[in-house]
Amino acid sequence: MACLLTTGYQLGCRDSIGGIQEIYIANFSSGATYSLDANDNITGVGGVTASYYTFEQEMETGQFDQTGEYSTEMGTVFFTQDVTVMLHKNDAALRNQLLVLSQANMSVIILDQRGEYWLIGYQNGVRTTAGAMNTGKAFGDMNGVTITLQGKEPEPAYRIDDISIFTITV
Repeated sequence: MACLLTTGYQLGCRDSIGGIQEIYIANFSSGATYSLDANDNITGVGGVTASYYTFEQEMETGQFDQTGEYSTEMGTVFFTQDVTVMLHKNDAALRNQLLVLSQANMSVIILDQRGEYWLIGYQNGVRTTAGAMNTGKAFGDMNGVTITLQGKEPEPAYRIDDISIFTITV
């Protein structure tokens, strides 16, 4: 990719919405290969593929952020991809899920509130960087797990053109 600017940005309609609806998590495989179209959208997956497991989110609880990390002195650019997920109602199964997520190297797909799918951990996988299992204090406090998954990649997350190319399990 050339480092030359070839287009600008125009404001569109104010019809956007924030947050995530669901995330899908699989074990990371460095053998997975992806096909990209001219706009760098993922249009195919091959090689060693995995089943992605669905983690539903309540409205306004999950969040996906990408932060560019730029160093003029070192000549480097990379993107930190953070997903914060809330899983409600502590029990033994949720405790065990937290333990597995804490130890695994993962591939993560995000479904945002606009209906767009994004793959994080494309090249290097995703690791858990924070996790807490809380009961809350007041009756209105959250009882459950909050976990942060993080990927570091040379480029921003890729948009997935058609989610049906992945194996999604409930």
